[in-house]
Amino acid sequence: MSTQKLEYDANLGGRITLPTHVSTYHYAAGALQEIKSLIADAQLPASSKLIFQTLPKHMRRRAMSHHPKRLPRKHRAAHKSQMGKAGNQPVNSKRPSRKYRRRPKNLMREYVRRQRKHIWLETHIWHAKRFFMIDRWGYRLPYASCDKTYRACYRASAEHCLLQDISYYSCVQLNGSLELLCPGLARLTSPHCGLTMTAKAFLSGRREGSVQLFADGQYPLGALQTASFMWRPQVAQDEPDDVCTLWLWLHPAAAEATILQLINVFQLKSTKQQKHVLPPEAEVANAKDLRFWTHTVAFERHRSYVNVDDNVKLLVLKQEFNRFRLTGPRAQRILSASLRAQRPHDYLEAALQLSSPSELLSNLIVGVNVVDPRLQRPRQRTKAAEPTDRTASAREANELLVSRPDSLPYSDLWEPEVRERLGQQMLTTHQYNQLRQQHAVVPGEPCAFEEQLQPVPLLLIQRPGSQQPHYKRLGYGSGWDVIAPARYGMSLWLTLIMWGARPGGLREFDTVAREMGVEHHLPDTVAGRDQASRAAAERRTRYFRLPPNKRCNYRKLAVVSPFLAPWQQLVRDWSPATPAGFYVLRDRAVLQRLDECVRRRQALPEPLPGHCLIQIQLRLQSRGQLGDNALICLPTRSDWKRRWQQLKRDDHAPVHSEPPQPDLNERLRKELRNSHKCLLKRLRGRRVREKRRLQETSTRRVKIRPANTAQMVRDQLTKMCRLWLPTDPVETCDSVRRQCSREVFGYVSSAGFSFVEATVCAVGYITPGGLRHLLEAGTQNASDSKGQPPLCLVRDVDSRAYRFARFQINANVTAGV
Repeated sequence: MSTQKLEYDANLGGRITLPTHVSTYHYAAGALQEIKSLIADAQLPASSKLIFQTLPKHMRRRAMSHHPKRLPRKHRAAHKSQMGKAGNQPVNSKRPSRKYRRRPKNLMREYVRRQRKHIWLETHIWHAKRFFMIDRWGYRLPYASCDKTYRACYRASAEHCLLQDISYYSCVQLNGSLELLCPGLARLTSPHCGLTMTAKAFLSGRREGSVQLFADGQYPLGALQTASFMWRPQVAQDEPDDVCTLWLWLHPAAAEATILQLINVFQLKSTKQQKHVLPPEAEVANAKDLRFWTHTVAFERHRSYVNVDDNVKLLVLKQEFNRFRLTGPRAQRILSASLRAQRPHDYLEAALQLSSPSELLSNLIVGVNVVDPRLQRPRQRTKAAEPTDRTASAREANELLVSRPDSLPYSDLWEPEVRERLGQQMLTTHQYNQLRQQHAVVPGEPCAFEEQLQPVPLLLIQRPGSQQPHYKRLGYGSGWDVIAPARYGMSLWLTLIMWGARPGGLREFDTVAREMGVEHHLPDTVAGRDQASRAAAERRTRYFRLPPNKRCNYRKLAVVSPFLAPWQQLVRDWSPATPAGFYVLRDRAVLQRLDECVRRRQALPEPLPGHCLIQIQLRLQSRGQLGDNALICLPTRSDWKRRWQQLKRDDHAPVHSEPPQPDLNERLRKELRNSHKCLLKRLRGRRVREKRRLQETSTRRVKIRPANTAQMVRDQLTKMCRLWLPTDPVETCDSVRRQCSREVFGYVSSAGFSFVEATVCAVGYITPGGLRHLLEAGTQNASDSKGQPPLCLVRDVDSRAYRFARFQINANVTAGV
């Protein structure tokens, strides 16, 4: 007997008997409905899947969510609709082709946009392809070459020619009578610092001068900057005899502060003729309205000021000229090959035949009209040839010092109408090349139209270089400055480069100054304070980026301020009275007497103000390295004894090593770091527990809550930085003078290896009280050589080693700037 088979729900207690047949009509109707639903789900899914997620796996791409064109054409509209509803409208982020971007209209538009924040020089594009560019003083300037050219630039400045673009210097023009200009200019200068702007040596316009500017009536405090100046020569001048014109060349770091002082002194008011500003990008409609802003335009309006009586006028000629600096003995030959005078210029041709610029009268100004520099450019880069007859050159040098034409310094650059015409009628390089293609029968041969090009007026200014033969190489740093009109900068620059000049940047200004033993920006000037604060911020940021185990512990090294020289605190510790400020001693008579006393090992003849600083030049005696902000210390009797022993054994070890000092904040930093880590870990654990608790009752995935501890981390970093190193020695009232085992009486402002001296050299500043202690301590003994500069101790901020260095006082602080 057969039993009935139990079905799948028999264990539930029921019995179901399956039918013996299925109705075909009902089965087909149900299957058709299922097929329709499957097709609808495939085409318009009601789930959370996106269009590109419904494709077969072999067709899916990660970039489909951002680039609709990667999907099949029939799915693109639905995909864009989905992205639009979600608020993520896909955009085509494909970069335009290079051919489109390099169109003249688009290229100019891009240049205009990039110059809204920083001004470009005319040689910017040439430099941007070959140099590291940095932002300084509102300009985008070249810093150093991308190639390894540090030694090559020194060789160029010493034996060949180094070329630098200093067109970022602002030119300020003053017009008025000498009776009005002299009293006002005297309020901003001092005769104790050297010749002033109204000296007879400069009034004729034959020489360019250099003067230290101060705030009105605040000498010796309130130093602004060292400025160059030149007077317009009286030859062929259309203005009345009682009206004079003065050009002041100001560094951009302190240009605005200097202009403000001139406005206050002469009681000037603005004429509301502001310089044209860059147009908004929306207003630049077509290529005809675009202007290449790296070409400084002479006919644009500049800031101008005038007093009530209209007898003193001030005009800010910013970006009106191009100024190039050539340094080195071959600057003569490069200028001779690059410039061809429009009319015979016997004096200039004879002067450029000399072997070095230092053989001419110092700061001599030569005005000359030359043919277009593009006509003097060789096909390939070539070295300018040396003069053939050296004997004749030496004989002509003596004659050039005596006989000079009266019209030698005059140039058409003084005329604003000429400068306007030169900027408007200049033949562009594109137009010049088109004319060459039409008229040049033989490639490279001159064409007839080239003789019709307008002459270019230039001003050539001789620089004497180093004048300290007892310490530095005589004549090093000599050369020429070339002042050219607007829009002719790039053509002249390329011509000088093609004749063998090596280009340099801002780094080369510091290296040339170090080799000359001078400094461009003194610590009490506006530019010096700005440069020191910027460098200190960069060093401090770099220091605290390092992990704690890679940082140099300056508290253990007994260094109070490793990133910035605390001049005010140093003067405070060495002065019996609390000074209101500090300044660099610039009185040449006092400096010469100090230099004589130091060389003769005599006591100071007269008391000096305690809040002044004396500039010195340092030279290490043996091995070692120095950096910026290094300490200048007084040696003790044991140091002199150890030096005498080292001289006997020819030992180059440090004369003294700073003993390690305790760091009282080390344990506090460790506890604070551990507590901070525990706090962050505890807060994260709290957020994790909160997430898990919410996940238990939620049907969706719960994400962890944001930490929101950014402010807490910043506060922790500030506390740790203060425990590592205070921002200012005043905060801890630490003594700068007695911060270490040797008394500190000065700091090094700039230091580095000198190729001229073949050792480490530096420029520093010391206090008069420290110098008096050094001279009165009887440093002259058997270990010190007679006839040599005196010795002091120097120590780098990252080292414990004290080493001896010879120093001498710089009697001319602004020499060579």
